[in-house]
Amino acid sequence: MIIELFPLKILIYLLIISASVVVGSSIGIYLIESPHEGAQITSLIDAFWWVSATVTTVGYGDVVPVTELGRLMGIALMFVGISIIGTFISTLGAMLIGSRLKKYETVESSTKHMIIKKIEDIESLEKHEVEVLISMVKDLHDEARNNRKKSR
Repeated sequence: MIIELFPLKILIYLLIISASVVVGSSIGIYLIESPHEGAQITSLIDAFWWVSATVTTVGYGDVVPVTELGRLMGIALMFVGISIIGTFISTLGAMLIGSRLKKYETVESSTKHMIIKKIEDIESLEKHEVEVLISMVKDLHDEARNNRKKSR
């Protein structure tokens, strides 16, 4: 449960942070650029377009800041965009790997519990059930050894 909720919370926080960065930066770049002569960012829509293109690292170049402060803001937004995309991709990957590990751990632990239960009731088992139990223990042992070798 923790494996599933933790990355999901990160994705929600990331979405909130991303939206805040885009909206705040759009307003900021509009206030910085629009009063200057020759500015290409003259409306909030222009500002939103430029911020979205910059944060997503698309950078069409059709609208660019003309002031030094606007360009510095652009540099900062580029790094923020790369950070957001990197965090999103790694969190999504962690969710996918976590769900696969959880499935594997569930199968392995349920097999171990079943073996333990059968060993506790060993005196009531039929001969063929004991043979199946021995086979299961051998398979589990071989699988554990193979996994240990792969992880080295």
